[in-house]
Amino acid sequence: MSFLQVINPFGLLFAALLLLPHILFRGLRTVTKENVPNLGMYWLDRLGRFGSLFLMSVHTGVLEKGFTDPKELMQRFWLITTAVLVLAYWLLWVLFCKRNKKAAAYGIVAASAAAVILSGILQVNTLLFTAGVVYLIGELYIVRHRNPEASP
Repeated sequence: MSFLQVINPFGLLFAALLLLPHILFRGLRTVTKENVPNLGMYWLDRLGRFGSLFLMSVHTGVLEKGFTDPKELMQRFWLITTAVLVLAYWLLWVLFCKRNKKAAAYGIVAASAAAVILSGILQVNTLLFTAGVVYLIGELYIVRHRNPEASP
């Protein structure tokens, strides 16, 4: 089994780009267990976020079939749409850090969840799609109940 049969290099790159703002801006504003009213939703968000990042990066072989035909066209479509969504995600993070508006936080959630869910759909990866939906539910709850000092 070769390295590229286990690791998805573009998925790993996109996963790193989705995780990096949370690391960079952690010192500015942070969501902790203490400032989320429902601890279950906090852990649901974390499970969805890190599960989807893992599943974007690693081929598990469980409930995944790969791109449908025509493969080259679907791969190009996935690369372009995911790159656009990740770029929008980064721009929304910059806007959020400057203005700290709830609308930007919702945009961050929408862009990141759309990138993950679209990846799951296009790669016919049921676990990735499910993790994306779990992440979306948890993150929407956290943004809805966040205080203005907390990040998405």
